[in-house]
Amino acid sequence: MYLLAHAMAGILIGIVFAAIAGDRRVIAFGALGGVLPDLIDKPLGHIVLAETVGYGRIYCHGLTVLSLVALAGLLIYRYRKRIGLLALAAGMASHQVLDSMWRHPVEWFWPFLGPLQEHHYPKDYLWNSVLRELAQPSEWLLFFVIAGLFACLYRQELESALARLTSPDARRVLAAALGLAVIVALAVGWRLLL
Repeated sequence: MYLLAHAMAGILIGIVFAAIAGDRRVIAFGALGGVLPDLIDKPLGHIVLAETVGYGRIYCHGLTVLSLVALAGLLIYRYRKRIGLLALAAGMASHQVLDSMWRHPVEWFWPFLGPLQEHHYPKDYLWNSVLRELAQPSEWLLFFVIAGLFACLYRQELESALARLTSPDARRVLAAALGLAVIVALAVGWRLLL
């Protein structure tokens, strides 16, 4: 499953939690929960633990970490009446469902079914996966849908942030960031053409 598809599932879960809590900020927790397993496990498994595990669905793709986050969320909700960590846990759960983790019982029930199994992927697997994802039209469509949703949901905050960008220094920083984004997009496009 692709990163922005996971983010969209987390956003939808966050919208439900935001309606319950009456706080739009909870949507960001749901979105973060939707992508957090990949943000942690992919670099950890394919870069840090490449020589031993070499797999991108390890700790945060399992029920153990999800249960700990959900338990912490329940405790925080009970004593502080804050629902953000529960939305994060629900987003993480949606990630596991979309990845069909029940098909990978050793990783899903880790550490209860033994150690993580070793996998062998090429050294450039993570980078090539990112490039494949960037080449998918569905990911670009979801990017625009998510950007539109956040622009609608956080319109007031966006307007005030844009108002602060009228200073010359802010314009220079914005121009530099846009220039960097164009260079990255060109580099990715060039890599995909090769």
